[in-house]
Amino acid sequence: MLLLIKWFAAHLIGDFILQNKKMVLEKMRLKLTSKYLYLHSIIHGVLIYIISMNWSSWLPPLLITATHLIIDIWKLYQKNNLIFFFIDQLLHIICIIGIWAVYHTSIPITLAFQHIQQSASFWLLLMGYGTIIWPLSMMLGLATQKWRVQIQAQSALNENSLAEAGRWIGIFERVMVFTFIMTNHFEGIGLLITAKSILRFNDIKGPAQRKETEYVLIGTLMSFCISIIIGLIFKYLIEHTNTISL
Repeated sequence: MLLLIKWFAAHLIGDFILQNKKMVLEKMRLKLTSKYLYLHSIIHGVLIYIISMNWSSWLPPLLITATHLIIDIWKLYQKNNLIFFFIDQLLHIICIIGIWAVYHTSIPITLAFQHIQQSASFWLLLMGYGTIIWPLSMMLGLATQKWRVQIQAQSALNENSLAEAGRWIGIFERVMVFTFIMTNHFEGIGLLITAKSILRFNDIKGPAQRKETEYVLIGTLMSFCISIIIGLIFKYLIEHTNTISL
């Protein structure tokens, strides 16, 4: 595992420290004819070779170089947005783990996946995050719909917020609340509420914003309360997976 962690560190160094903006822009402009495209991939292989310190094992660094080059070529012909950035990094991580599993571990990678598949705690944790991100977002939207209708006219006249900003703020809030509960840091929830209260206080500039402020307050308290309840339920289930039947 230490070697795998070192390989991840090498990837971070090669992709984000040893690759500057000039290299990225030239790769995007010249694509396959850019010398930086190939230099960048070679740097990754060299970093893996040096960090591994196994001078007779040259095949893993070579495979890292080749897979990184193929993925980067594919990325050059995609849109430059967050989704493809995430896919690009995910593909690199999968290749690194795969090459490490084949050449530097005696534990079959299928055994690791089997362990995850049979872990009730893992699936409960996944269900918990999934619940507060998607179903709870829909439920809160329906629960606050009648108040949202009342402030739509006012918001249309005073459009000073980003599109869907409130939805994303709510998602990150619930993820943080759930994480605080899972890690037994309940004090973080109080700090989160305080921070949001201070930020929202600046938005109250007169009676015209009263309805919108009350709407935000209702949605926030509802989101926090339900997230805490869901977090406590999943925390209990995870802590008692060995004593209860799922």
